[in-house]
Amino acid sequence: MSIVKIFPIVGILCLQTLFNCLSSTISQYIYAFYLHSYTNSSEGIGNITTITTSVSYRSLYWLNIVDDKRNETCPQSDVSTDRDAQAWAQQRSAELFFWIHLMSSCPVIVMTYILGLYTPKLGKRFVLILPMLGMISQIVIWLAIIYFHLREFWWFIAAFIVGLSGSSGVLGLTLNLIITENTIESQRSSRFVHLNAVQTAVSAVATFGIGYYIQWRGFIDLYWIAFSLQIISLSIVIFCFKFADRNLDERTPLLSSTNDEFHELPSTNCPQFFQVCTVLRSNHRPRQKTISLLLTLFANMSYIFATTAFAPFLWFLLNTPFCWTSKDIGNYSALGAISFAIMSLIGMQLLTYVGANDAIICMISHVFFCSSCLWTAFARHSWQLYVGLLWSAFSGYQGALTTSMISKWLEPHERNSVFTLVTETNTIIYTCGNALFNWIYARTVINFRNLTFFIAVGLGNCSTYFKHMPFLCISKNT
Repeated sequence: MSIVKIFPIVGILCLQTLFNCLSSTISQYIYAFYLHSYTNSSEGIGNITTITTSVSYRSLYWLNIVDDKRNETCPQSDVSTDRDAQAWAQQRSAELFFWIHLMSSCPVIVMTYILGLYTPKLGKRFVLILPMLGMISQIVIWLAIIYFHLREFWWFIAAFIVGLSGSSGVLGLTLNLIITENTIESQRSSRFVHLNAVQTAVSAVATFGIGYYIQWRGFIDLYWIAFSLQIISLSIVIFCFKFADRNLDERTPLLSSTNDEFHELPSTNCPQFFQVCTVLRSNHRPRQKTISLLLTLFANMSYIFATTAFAPFLWFLLNTPFCWTSKDIGNYSALGAISFAIMSLIGMQLLTYVGANDAIICMISHVFFCSSCLWTAFARHSWQLYVGLLWSAFSGYQGALTTSMISKWLEPHERNSVFTLVTETNTIIYTCGNALFNWIYARTVINFRNLTFFIAVGLGNCSTYFKHMPFLCISKNT
């Protein structure tokens, strides 16, 4: 077992949550830039940036002007110059993010597999440091694009570099391993839910402040703050995670589960490289546990793919009939995070009190997820989106409980490989799903802008009925 105190772990989680909140505003920046540049729509983004003066571009004050006036000129009819501008800006933004996700997908998929597989040899501290360096490089390139008016392909270079570092998927994988090793089995579910609630609370405060800060100062300061936070995270990992690797190699079990002989997995490169793909075929695990493990993984994959349907949600909020500003988005995100942090904990305590196991909790979570998708798809007023937060707060248990659920059915030496497999599949689904649904939204924004939410409902139903129902039957017999 590695020895890492809980406070540095919580510190890293909070700093990374703040970083993600700050870096996520790049989508608002790109949309506002395209909206401002609508009159020059025949030009590419690289050519448009040269038209804007250096002073106004660096201060980004012109983006605030557009942002403040958006609600005043929000078009309600289908035939409107402002509506055409918003549709064009959303199409261009969605297409740009489609290519950004596509450019990062190949390197992040490959590096997630390699880094996850060789984490025991490379060391958890090294694997934590590498994604942070990639994120720092990404922020530096973003700032260079803004300051020096670089052309569009630099967005793709930044995405490719952060993909080569493993991105947030490898970071989350390593932190999950460290948390699992430093938490006893009976407390893992509650520990992951509590940490998720802390991250959500931090996200609430951050998104609330960011919306007002953009209205006051623009975007550029946020990326300098994100750069500083990542430097602080890097320092914490270097100095506080020195003992993260003082444990036995997870690939070597202390004792076999069937006898008292020691068994070590092959050390040759080829068998070790394919170890992640074959770990689920363990002959020492009971058949029911193997089936439960596979069903849990399939349910998680369906849920993750369903959540990627919300990739264009920002464009949905910026579109008619809402036309929200950065302040509106910040307020909504903050309230959503607060309600999620509070109500998810209350719901978890209540469900645990009545004796619901993890499988039942996840099934209930999927029902609330589908209800939230349908409510959002039919929403026409801002207050309806706020009301939808009441049940969306109970829709995230699947993501929080997956790691805890599968860890109960694994031997200690299997965790690294299975966690790597989960992270790898999640990364593939995230990158491909985000690219796919941004591509779909760019082509349906004018006539059917809520199509992705209906797709999410279908995917959520598949996960609920085809994955969790068989699992519940197995759980009752074990």
